[in-house]
Amino acid sequence: MMKIVMITAIWCPSCIIMRNRYNDLFKTMNITKIEYDFDEDTALIKPFKIGSILPVVIFFKEDEEVLRIIGEKSKKELAKLLEGLL
Repeated sequence: MMKIVMITAIWCPSCIIMRNRYNDLFKTMNITKIEYDFDEDTALIKPFKIGSILPVVIFFKEDEEVLRIIGEKSKKELAKLLEGLL
């Protein structure tokens, strides 16, 4: 099973856009999503070594990171990035 950690912030316009894109995409997949707020969940996100560009979405397969997507991406870019993953 695929697990996803999504790190966003309420003040981040790209995060709002990408949250909607990811949620649409994840509806059709067997994915467990965990979402953290960049400002509120600082202790929880520290192990992920997040920089200042948001959103960050980290894909895990069997508890191993297999893909990290940073920033805003088009639906076409997302599909291409995820193509070989699932």
